[in-house]
Amino acid sequence: MLRLRMAGPMTTIPSDRTRADAVGSLTQEIQLRHLTRLRRPGDPGQEHRADRGAIVVAVTASVLAVVACVYFYRTGHLLGYHDTYSHLEISRRILTGRTTGIAQLGAIWLPLPHILQSLFAWNTTLYTTGLAGSIVSMTSFVACAVLIYRIIRVYSPDRVSPGYAGAAVFMLGANMLHHQSTSMDELPFYAFALAATYGMIRWADTERPTFLLQASLASMLAMLCRYEGWFLAGMLTLVVPVIARRIGCSWPDTRGLTGMFAAFGVLTSSIGWMLYNWMIAGSPLNFLTGPNSSADQMARRTTDVETGNLGKTLLAYGNALLADHGLVVIVVAAIGLLVFLIGERLSARSLPVLVLGSIMPFFLYTIYRGQAPIGMPPVNEYLLNARFALVGALPAAILTGYLVSRLPRRVIPSAALIVVVGMAGLSITAFRQDGLVSVREVTEDLSAQQDQVRVADFLAAHTSGPIMLDLVGNERAAFPVLDRVIYDGTKIGRANVWKRALASPRSVGAHVVLMRGAGPRGADAVFTALHGAAAMTGAEVLYEADGYIVYQLPS
Repeated sequence: MLRLRMAGPMTTIPSDRTRADAVGSLTQEIQLRHLTRLRRPGDPGQEHRADRGAIVVAVTASVLAVVACVYFYRTGHLLGYHDTYSHLEISRRILTGRTTGIAQLGAIWLPLPHILQSLFAWNTTLYTTGLAGSIVSMTSFVACAVLIYRIIRVYSPDRVSPGYAGAAVFMLGANMLHHQSTSMDELPFYAFALAATYGMIRWADTERPTFLLQASLASMLAMLCRYEGWFLAGMLTLVVPVIARRIGCSWPDTRGLTGMFAAFGVLTSSIGWMLYNWMIAGSPLNFLTGPNSSADQMARRTTDVETGNLGKTLLAYGNALLADHGLVVIVVAAIGLLVFLIGERLSARSLPVLVLGSIMPFFLYTIYRGQAPIGMPPVNEYLLNARFALVGALPAAILTGYLVSRLPRRVIPSAALIVVVGMAGLSITAFRQDGLVSVREVTEDLSAQQDQVRVADFLAAHTSGPIMLDLVGNERAAFPVLDRVIYDGTKIGRANVWKRALASPRSVGAHVVLMRGAGPRGADAVFTALHGAAAMTGAEVLYEADGYIVYQLPS
């Protein structure tokens, strides 16, 4: 060490060796801190190393999605659910047809799945084959598989096998493989619900509020897919302050975080949808009580024996769970739930998974209260909405993965392999034995729609020009000629012309009039207003069968 005397205080000048030692110590400290960060749960470095497993899951899910879609396309089961035609028609009307625009979304079904499908439904081939909706569902299916894998990795950060096992429970479910090939709106909802759950779990695990913000945005999107999302968003909002306090947030921070989630995850979607209903239908609650709402449809149903009967409600929904997933999956998931409750002890990061599972009791409540129908033998003589139990695959997959992760370390890989192989075997068996309840329901729906299929074929082959019809209950009849349809959402300029059309079809440019006067759906609005009316004088009957009448108006 050299010391120089100067006019001021003594100054020490370090030697080169001292500098080198200091730099070396600093470098070692930086490396040590870096290694420490890598070992911390939820660290970005750890996530990066886990991405390889997520890629494996994504690729596997993509292959399964495409293979299943091709299979069901060839067997004719992409279209069949009565609602698939409605979803596709709404999506196409946004960009194509006599009247386009955002108002074509209607004010009953939530808009996001239709907006996503409209990106493809403008193409006639993708629309008529149903592939416009399949693409959206398949993409959501892949996202769900990856999210399930990532959720399980939070509970098993050092093992990928449990994540593979949980993803396999979801990906290899035979009914799920069929449903992800259709144009229904469940798969987009599942994806956003899982994204919200994952964000909440990551927030609870890492204490980073950015994950809570991500969860709130996913909740907002889930609310725009299905009304179960509204229940899910409300439940997640309730657990935000519980999680916040458990991870050590102060009361002011807890209030702020809860308010942020409520604003983005609940209020943005709910208030926005009510404002849209007010502008389009004249009532902010039209989606709850308006024409063709669930309440309106259920008021006309008299054969739902499970409604108001708790025993039959439980039996019907329990049979749907068995039909959708099989006894083995349900039993393993139940064991996983028990292990989950014991292992996590209602920890902060466990609450979002329990909230996700609460969607099933919510369905039970809506069925019991008569707000949604379900049909499952032997409670009913028909199949209806068996897919209401399909959501059980989400918590079942997570709980199965968690169960595998809690086994002795040496048996985890073997147990995961057993789950994957077992799920593959169950799925193959279901396909070979024609045991897919979703396909049976589609087949029943297709059989019930044959009257509409016949009139639709006639309209497509033997008519030209604009066709006036009541779209409600006649969706399958309008499907191939949608671009020519005048219905209750048709507008000229800003004016809705439906009332004028019901008085005089020719005044709105109609060349053809379709009306339904009989059948299981009863008389439609066009039959009620125009059958035998003076406005139909001179009209020629082109087709009459199955309760349908097609008129050619005089030019």
